[in-house]
Amino acid sequence: MKALDPELTGSQLLPLAVHRDASVRAAVAGRADCPMGALVSLGHDSSPEVISALLANPRTPSSVVRRLADHRDPRIAGLAVQRLRNAFR
Repeated sequence: MKALDPELTGSQLLPLAVHRDASVRAAVAGRADCPMGALVSLGHDSSPEVISALLANPRTPSSVVRRLADHRDPRIAGLAVQRLRNAFR
């Protein structure tokens, strides 16, 4: 999958962050070199796979994680709350 190619630069990841395939967006969301703007944008994604990858990425801004703690899907909200708790240990 192209989104996993370590040779891709941040600007090359941006179009993949809006790809129609959720697994591609999830791969981008999980990358440590994902551009900050893409991380924020992916926080609005409707796919639980993308949101889970985003919450597993240590670079995801805390503002995005805090917003996801109020997500309508209790599994996503739970992951976000757990991430916030772990940040304060």
